[in-house]
Amino acid sequence: MSPAKPVTASARSGASLALRGLRLALATPAVRKVYLRLALALVLTSLALIAGLGYAIWALIPVPESPWLLLLAWALRVVGTALAVLAAPLLALFAVNIVFPFLGEDVFLAGLRAVDPARADELAAANSAGLATSTVGSIRRLLYFIGVTLLIFMLALVPVLGVVLGPLAQLWFGSRMLSWELLDPYFDRRNLDYANQRVTMRAHRSTMFGFGAPWTLLLAIPIVGPLGFGLAQAGAALLVTEVLEPRGREGDPQMPTA
Repeated sequence: MSPAKPVTASARSGASLALRGLRLALATPAVRKVYLRLALALVLTSLALIAGLGYAIWALIPVPESPWLLLLAWALRVVGTALAVLAAPLLALFAVNIVFPFLGEDVFLAGLRAVDPARADELAAANSAGLATSTVGSIRRLLYFIGVTLLIFMLALVPVLGVVLGPLAQLWFGSRMLSWELLDPYFDRRNLDYANQRVTMRAHRSTMFGFGAPWTLLLAIPIVGPLGFGLAQAGAALLVTEVLEPRGREGDPQMPTA
């Protein structure tokens, strides 16, 4: 079997989990009960970020007089806006998780309780890493996301190729970062530090991309998209039960190793 096939299979598996996670979230009354608070916070934050980033991009890229440079400037504006639309929902999730971490955790545990009540109770009862540690981890992920996104924007400035490669690179990177951020409640309760989180995400990067890509494209839709954040947060429970901690034959969880 070629090396590409396992990667493709893992990505398909992740996308399948995303679809199953959506059905799980929609069918679980407990998720719907706690969903609205998270969705409202994320919608408002996403809209503010899209407006702010969009304005900054259009204001910072001047309109030249040369027809060829004018075409390039408009292309850069369009690509920059597309990157902003893809990045803003995830930036909103970072912000909300830093300021109101309990919103995402409540939704995540509600989704986990629907598929594995015992494990949900175990995580809920576990000591978290602490507010300071969790906040520092979220800020580090945010800075990492911003840094790589800026590099991708520089890639988008490359004539011709950048118009195509920029959004594709942002989709690949943003999808994996979305899965990482959706798993923040799990990592917090398992007391995994930033370094071990990176190791875990790298070990499952294709599956994380497959899970995050459909959600990233959905969440990029203005106004309507961010309403799906709560559903994605609940659906991330399947990443725990089937990827990170699949139950062994004896019923014991298989913990991820660094």
